Amino acid sequence: MLAGLYLCLAASLYYFRLESSRLHLKLKPDAVMMTLIKPLRGLDDGLRENFEAIAASDPRKRLQVIIAMESEQDPAYAVARDFVSAHADRDIEVFITGPNRGRMGKIHNMIEALPRAKHPYVIFSDADIATTPGLVRETGLAFAQGYDAVFGLPYHLPTPGIGGLFLQIALNHSVSISAALSQYLGGLKFCAGAWMAYTQEILKRVGGLEPFAHAIADDLAISSEVARAGARKYLLREIVPVRETGRGIPEVLEHLAKWAAIIRWSLPPLYFALPLLNLGLMSALLWWLCERSGERLWLGRGGLAAALVSRPLVGAVQDIFVGRRRMPWLHYTVMAFVDLGSFVFWLSGFRARISWRGIRYRLYTGGRAEVI
Repeated sequence: MLAGLYLCLAASLYYFRLESSRLHLKLKPDAVMMTLIKPLRGLDDGLRENFEAIAASDPRKRLQVIIAMESEQDPAYAVARDFVSAHADRDIEVFITGPNRGRMGKIHNMIEALPRAKHPYVIFSDADIATTPGLVRETGLAFAQGYDAVFGLPYHLPTPGIGGLFLQIALNHSVSISAALSQYLGGLKFCAGAWMAYTQEILKRVGGLEPFAHAIADDLAISSEVARAGARKYLLREIVPVRETGRGIPEVLEHLAKWAAIIRWSLPPLYFALPLLNLGLMSALLWWLCERSGERLWLGRGGLAAALVSRPLVGAVQDIFVGRRRMPWLHYTVMAFVDLGSFVFWLSGFRARISWRGIRYRLYTGGRAEVI
């Protein structure tokens, strides 16, 4: 039964791969004109390659690209300027947004850059994602069919080291599955912000981006609000390739604990329900109860064994068919204990203060953040 449940979770992602031609059958791949805003702060690994991926994914030169950062002193500024110079035939600019004045850094860059968008369809793309032709094409096709909000599922690319393995498991086998399931169970009430796109009209309907200036998770805040405003939402079948800046194990653990706190304060009801939805944790609890009572030992031991075996097997299947690449086979054995270990991160989510890019924040219910 547990193996079947894990397979259902993975299938929620695979669904988007199997039906990737749905939009293409209705329209020719002649994308609409769009603006891509890339908010930056700091020099991420592979940043220049991610810039070049934008140009390679847009052979028709239909994208206006705005690279938004607060200051010319940002270490990413020189890389961005070189990219603009190398593609002088394209509509690309580096826009300096100035001091954030207490806003969250990413949303500040988005707020200031949005008025410079020339087109009615706007994509917001994180610095650590590699744009693909499929993302550009399918986003344009979704807008052409009348959707107001378009999102992509993030999928972490292979990253060396134990820290990289933890990032891949956390994003690919937890966050992305949750986002896919929300399409079925909740009508896509929230999204991941690595690749999110909106019509300017729907953004105006929710008051623009300024109301989200203090949201610690702008993607959750904006997508939830446009959903309440009646937006037609579409989840792309094309995955969003993510490669975060390389970190050691302590940094990765702190990074994951930070996101636990962000989710806890942004989505309290869901967060409190997570332990009950943790199949590995529930199977371990069942095993403990059976061992303690001395009754139905076969049930407890069988359930725990099913969880420990099926979790890595289903993870490998998901990576092969959804991510189109897999980790080394040995790495999947770590997934047998992921659900148990995730409970520690769940407990860490109850703290109200986090550090992000050198700034300390106090979190409040609803996901609002205040600089300490």
